[in-house]
Amino acid sequence: MPTTDPLLEHVADALATDRLSVAITEMAARHPERAAVITGAGSGSRRVIDYATLGASLTALETRLDAVRPAGVFTTAEQAESLIVIAAACGRQRVPLAFLSRDSRDLAAPLVDWIAIDDSLSVPGDLRTRHELESVPPPVIVATSGTSGPPKLVDHAWDSVLAAARLAEQWQGLGWLLVYDPARWAGIQVCAQAMLSGGWLVVPESRDDPNVVARALVDESVAVLPATPSLMRRLLTAADRSVLVRGQVDRITLGGEAADAQLLADVRGFYPLAKISQVYATTELGEVFRVTDGLPGLPAAWIGRSLPGGVRLSVRRDGELVVQLSRDTAEVLTGDMVERRGNRYEFTGRRGDVIVVGGVRVQPRRVEEVIRSVPGVADARVWGLPSAITGELVAAEMVAADPLPEGATIDGVRAAALAACRDQLDSASVPRVLDIVKRIATTAAGKTPRGVRRP
Repeated sequence: MPTTDPLLEHVADALATDRLSVAITEMAARHPERAAVITGAGSGSRRVIDYATLGASLTALETRLDAVRPAGVFTTAEQAESLIVIAAACGRQRVPLAFLSRDSRDLAAPLVDWIAIDDSLSVPGDLRTRHELESVPPPVIVATSGTSGPPKLVDHAWDSVLAAARLAEQWQGLGWLLVYDPARWAGIQVCAQAMLSGGWLVVPESRDDPNVVARALVDESVAVLPATPSLMRRLLTAADRSVLVRGQVDRITLGGEAADAQLLADVRGFYPLAKISQVYATTELGEVFRVTDGLPGLPAAWIGRSLPGGVRLSVRRDGELVVQLSRDTAEVLTGDMVERRGNRYEFTGRRGDVIVVGGVRVQPRRVEEVIRSVPGVADARVWGLPSAITGELVAAEMVAADPLPEGATIDGVRAAALAACRDQLDSASVPRVLDIVKRIATTAAGKTPRGVRRP
């Protein structure tokens, strides 16, 4: 969408490699005292990094990179503000960049002669070889989260990294909540969008503490709340409701997992005026499509036809979603399983999450939905346990609501959850183990793990 704002015009007109640097430099010149990143939000350790400080760090790092011209940079930084500066400097200086989270740093071995930059933003000054500026745009390498197998490195161009960025005026100057790892695909997207649109990034002191996240959301005037459904469900069910409802959230973006109808209804109940988007994206493909109608899954009419941007979706006979980004690219098997329900295709889970009980295939997500539908249940997780007799058994854990419904007990809610499973599911899908836990742990990517008992 065209915009008349000079900042957004300059960013939109810049080369993709330069956009982050241009946005930060322009904001540092125009609004030096405006907050760029707020860390420790929701706690007593709150710290504000303004655009002047961020811009000065960027200029210094660009100067150092230009002096030594490394073969490439891989990140060992963990702070969002450091990663933003590293990304902007490497883009502007045309230095290849690899984002490596803590659990993917063993993948750095093939990055021969690349240098590591941590939160100190220091650059070695004694490199043996100076690599001259390449005419070809440098790659941006991102490690996958390991959802569909061991983490691996994926090459992107800066154009694809920033392809989903919104530069229309309605996105300008907003507060963005960051509950993702800033070195993973989703976190990179949130950091980039906040900076490109002259907004501020809000980093809670702990994403695992729903009350800290809720305070950060309210205290820092967050307008855009991106999260996985697992993180959103924890926030809505475990945070202090009196704090949460004070948030002035304008846009909510759910991604990384499928959102079910109950979660979408709960989100709408808390924030009736917010625009809700469900983004389907992967580290390998980038953003493929987004659904904005507030319903789970995607319209059945999208299957078999080209969507805006040239993406084409299809479904294999076994229910696996297939993506083709354009006519010139190959089809990609996503590993995500879908099922036709009326005029929608709804996600039923990952291919690798299926539990096989005596030859019967069980999708954990369906069992979780049944358990969560029971009054007094806040959340649930289902996975497979090895069995010498049936191959696998269905195991589950649930979080009880706090407070429980009047007159209810935890044992009673557990019994009701098992009864609901027996009533609504086939016998193979009924959990043989149902534990009560204080919270459902999530992976580093903010997703619910189903392949192991504990992440």
